[in-house]
Amino acid sequence: MENTAPRPVDPALDQVLRDTELTHVARLVWIHLHNRPSGQRKATIVRALGADKGSIYRAVRALTERGLVCDEDGVWTATAPKEEDR
Repeated sequence: MENTAPRPVDPALDQVLRDTELTHVARLVWIHLHNRPSGQRKATIVRALGADKGSIYRAVRALTERGLVCDEDGVWTATAPKEEDR
């Protein structure tokens, strides 16, 4: 059975939401940063999402390893994922 649910308009959002290698917390952190007009520090992300500090830090590390967030002087911003090779 094919999934006929409508996809988000933003291709970057769609790609991150469908990435099965990311945890739900990592997806939430990326979406939070993606929807912010400017970056945020890790402590601010923890407060904004009301999540465990360790979970947020692990999520940011995983996102960094995948190139989905970047750090500039402790301020984290989301970056668009690279297009998948099909």
